[in-house]
Formats: sequence, C-alpha cells, structure tokens
Amino acid sequence: MLKQILHKTGSILLAFIVLFSSFSFTVHEHVCGGEVADTSFFLEADSCGMDMNVCENEPSTTQQVKKESCCDDHSEIMQGVDTNQQAQQTLELPQAQFLAAFVISYNNLFESVTAKTIQFREYAPPLVVKTIYKLDETYLI
Repeated sequence: MLKQILHKTGSILLAFIVLFSSFSFTVHEHVCGGEVADTSFFLEADSCGMDMNVCENEPSTTQQVKKESCCDDHSEIMQGVDTNQQAQQTLELPQAQFLAAFVISYNNLFESVTAKTIQFREYAPPLVVKTIYKLDETYLI
C-alpha cells in the first residue's frame, strides 16, 4: 500500500517537473529612474505615471535640457527546455536478437516451480497370479 502511494506521488512529481521545465514565460519590468518600479510575469508591467514627465531623481540642470522620459520598459523571455522529445532509434539484428533472448530468459526466471507429481501413487500394484520363482525354477538353497 505504501509502495503504491510513493510510486504515484513520485510519478506526479516527475510529471510536474517535466511540465514546468518546458514552460516558457516572459518577465516584463518597468524601470523608472534606475529602479524597478513594477514587475509582471504574464501581462505588461504597470507604468509609474511619469512616462512623459521628467523624473525628479535627476539633477535640475539635466531636467531642463532633457525632455525624454527616464522610464524604460524591459522584457525578458525565459525559454523552456525544448529537448523533451522521444528518441527514435531503429534496432539492428544483433540488438533485436539480444533483446529477445534477454526477455525470454528473464521471463523464465520467474516461472513457478510445480511440485513433483508421482504418477504411480494412484495405481494399485498388479495381482500376482503365479509364483515367479517356480516358473523360472530358481530356488534358494
């Protein structure tokens, strides 16, 4: 019972590992003034509202000259593992012969041993009609 539970739990765990290792996703970051303001995994990151305005973290001399936004959006794609394909291999004749011999010998290891049956146990001995030593004329002296 415990072995079956551990087997099923391990199978489910390995299935989730394969699923999440092949899962691809994108990380969106909104950077404002050199600091990360928002991070999102599936949707676009929310802006801080200062995209068109000049950021306050910069010195006043560059605020007047610089008119572009100090905010920036970064997207990074996390690719999953794509190598979870089944290998396709053809068996050559020696490999097929070895595999067949191995399977047959492995199956023969676990055949149940039957008890030896004594076939003459059920039969009664034959009836002696004539004395054999008189017929052969052999007498013990």
